[in-house]
Amino acid sequence: MPQIQLAPSDIYYSQSSISHCFTCNGTEHAGKTLVETVNDILLGRCRITDIPRISVVRKGDVWVTADNRRLWVFQVLESLGQCDTVTVKVARKMCCKKNVIKKDISIRGDLGKVLYETKKSLHKEMEDVFLTLASIYLGSN
Repeated sequence: MPQIQLAPSDIYYSQSSISHCFTCNGTEHAGKTLVETVNDILLGRCRITDIPRISVVRKGDVWVTADNRRLWVFQVLESLGQCDTVTVKVARKMCCKKNVIKKDISIRGDLGKVLYETKKSLHKEMEDVFLTLASIYLGSN
């Protein structure tokens, strides 16, 4: 399968909702919640490249994946500035049961502890501090 680089935010979901955790599929993230996986990456317990690549198919003008939970993790990491692009495999077709094309997705179940939300909040607070300091500095000149 050919591989390309895409921003996670440029990939669409093929379902309306996803489970809050990964299934027992033999990877190191089997049975973990999506948030635990994000936290593991943020805390350096694993790397983004430890998550198997997602496959995408072209549907009209957009890229769509059947690997919705992994896409959610990649999109959260992108929103936190932890990745700009991911390498994806370009497939010819997707499971016919996954026929939705959505930009957003809802999550079924309890997400658990949200360290990534804390990091996102801290990032916003630091941005506010920086902008305030910049305006003070520029105002004093």
